[in-house]
Amino acid sequence: MYSKHTEIFGILGFPLGHTLSPWIHNTLFKQSGYDGVYLVFENEHWKQIGLKPLLDLGVKGVSVTIPFKEWAYTQANEVCEASKTMAASNTLLFRNGISAVNTDGTGALESIKQMNSDLVNSGIEKKILVLGSGGSAKGILFAIAKELEGNHKKHSFKRKVHILARNKEAKNEIEQSLGKPFWLEQPSKEEVIQNKEDYDLIIHTTPLGMKGVGGEPILDSHFFTKKHTLFDIVYNPLETDLVKEAKKKKAEIIPGYHMLLYQGIRQFELFTGETLKKKWIQKVESILLKELKNRK
Repeated sequence: MYSKHTEIFGILGFPLGHTLSPWIHNTLFKQSGYDGVYLVFENEHWKQIGLKPLLDLGVKGVSVTIPFKEWAYTQANEVCEASKTMAASNTLLFRNGISAVNTDGTGALESIKQMNSDLVNSGIEKKILVLGSGGSAKGILFAIAKELEGNHKKHSFKRKVHILARNKEAKNEIEQSLGKPFWLEQPSKEEVIQNKEDYDLIIHTTPLGMKGVGGEPILDSHFFTKKHTLFDIVYNPLETDLVKEAKKKKAEIIPGYHMLLYQGIRQFELFTGETLKKKWIQKVESILLKELKNRK
């Protein structure tokens, strides 16, 4: 039941017929008892329209998806460190002025830590392999950088992170944006395959494997072993060909939809100031998984 006190939130982007964000946020409003509603603001002309219609409507915050993340960043008078580093934001808050935040990286990091926090422990002499060099890779690497450098205070720094992607310029840009840390390297594909036992976490950030997106994978099925954990951030389909092949080799799998879930949870916390209970998160995950299965 909505009233004049109901706060309005939503998602801004185009196209949005596929979005699962309303399932996440409206379920959390219901679970928490927060007087809010989450709507879909689909338009391909947001750059021309601007944010004034949303502000006039009294919207308190929006999630931002493609192709407007870079534009959203430019609309804010206050930005978080991740947004500044990535020059892109997936969250806008309309409380005191316009604040821009990026929760993509924190959503991915939380997904990894929920599986096994040792995978981002700087004191363990293993390597993380990030496949791809686009916006998702940039956000995830920023969050991983903060985690590794943060827990380095407790451990000697042994872990390395490798980027494997075809776009050399984009890889260099990521390295530069992170301050060229000593633990970040760009090996060749041949070196990665030759030293595959050195990796414990592989994060696939490209659209390859997404429904309707074809192409040759960066790695094939021969790469994976039971000592690997694969995090493919694609969640539609629930299991990409890469995930299926890794599972055949007994690799651990972090579901792609977990990144969507945890970045949405962080957005909800920013929108409302609420601290979420574990049972609410479990309820949202159950609904999200059911909806994804229905979309096969």
